[in-house]
Order: sequence, then structure tokens, then C-alpha cells
Amino acid sequence: MPGKKARKSAQPSPPRPPAEPEMECAMQIRRIGDKLNFRQKILNLIAKLFHSGT
Repeated sequence: MPGKKARKSAQPSPPRPPAEPEMECAMQIRRIGDKLNFRQKILNLIAKLFHSGT
């Protein structure tokens, strides 16, 4: 159709490297997970010590 304009092709955005806040957030989440895992291991050890006499 003569009255229509041609669409401009969309330019793909270049892949961006992970931002500094994203990396910091990921590291904090990992640290929290490590702490929770360590606490659970200690609780399991204490439970084993106290319940082994039954």
C-alpha cells in the first residue's frame, strides 16, 4: 500500500555483562544458604548425640 511506512527492523540489544548489584545479591544469597546449611548440620549432630541412647 502506498500510504504505509515500512517498519524499522528492531535492533537486537547487545548482551550485557552481569551488573555489580546482581553479583553482590547472588553472593549474599549464597552466604545465607551456607549459614543455614551449617546450622542444620549442627542441629543434626546434637540430635544424634542426644537421641542415640534410646
